Amino acid sequence: MLVLGNDDVERLLGMKDCIGALETMYRDYAHGRALLSPRVDNLVPTRLDGAYYAFKHMGGAWPAKGVQALRLNSDVITHPVVAGKPRRVKQPLAQGRWVGLVLLFSTETGALLAMFPDGIMQRLRVGAASGIAMKQLAREDVRTLALLGSGWQAGAQLMAALAVRPWREVRVYSPSRQNREAFVVKARERHGANIVAVESAPACVAGADVIMAGTSSMARVIEPHWLRPGMHLSCIKTQEVDGEVLDGCHTVFVHTREQAKQIDNVMKDTPNVPSQSSRGWWNDGSHNVARYPDLAQLVAGLAPGRRRPEEITCFVNNVGMGLQFAAAGALLLDKARQAGVGRELPDDWFTEEVHP
Repeated sequence: MLVLGNDDVERLLGMKDCIGALETMYRDYAHGRALLSPRVDNLVPTRLDGAYYAFKHMGGAWPAKGVQALRLNSDVITHPVVAGKPRRVKQPLAQGRWVGLVLLFSTETGALLAMFPDGIMQRLRVGAASGIAMKQLAREDVRTLALLGSGWQAGAQLMAALAVRPWREVRVYSPSRQNREAFVVKARERHGANIVAVESAPACVAGADVIMAGTSSMARVIEPHWLRPGMHLSCIKTQEVDGEVLDGCHTVFVHTREQAKQIDNVMKDTPNVPSQSSRGWWNDGSHNVARYPDLAQLVAGLAPGRRRPEEITCFVNNVGMGLQFAAAGALLLDKARQAGVGRELPDDWFTEEVHP
């Protein structure tokens, strides 16, 4: 059994690699050749004031690559208010660190093949989904990108956008000047593109061809009056948009129709769980996720994308898919074996002689 670290994942797996692996997986999924294990969040009280404990798991089987993935997270969650909007923040309370793991199993033998932290890969797979949607839906001649957010996930959204389209200018806005300016400095060093920080959200989106939201906000960050003919929009969570925004778009795709949002198992009297986790436009009869086609259908050509240049298109990453970890994980495992990277642990540590 191979153990890899986040450094190994970052060194071996790039955004274009991840996009390619996920595109193939989405096609198989659309044709019933891959199986999704839905995301479930168990939410229970914790002793930290203003917080709750969340145990998350999701998975998926991709027989074409012979793998089943299981992604696990053990988190303490808070919802601080920043710039008037609540955010979802995971607290690093495990000796200053977070706990997130991906396990890869063989669908041929049942054996545990690999284990690695989810941090780098989960960022890549979220960005890759947005990049695939942009590749399919955005006009070929888009040149100005507005990026809302300057955190961990915003960086992956930028990587994905740069992987699928050439940009004349990328504008970045987040409420913290310090954060957005630091983000831009690092992004310029890494990508060498024309990336600038701006002072306000309206300045960021003015004249933009594409608006990407990559925030931790639990409230709408894309405003309906920003929409213009020919735009493409994307977001990494349902709360970043709402029904009014979607009604302003001609074509909307969600990440998956199989699950409107994560399944929340909330213990009675668990404090501090925001209502957005269980209610929102995604459960509204007029905007239910099931009414929109999903990314797998788009990639497989089973649902039409942009029909005219003046259309406004939108991709909503309504919930993550464990299958993404199967696709990216299978590629990572191949690359790690070829490069001789990682630490091998005895297989008998993870098997048993007793019939389970």
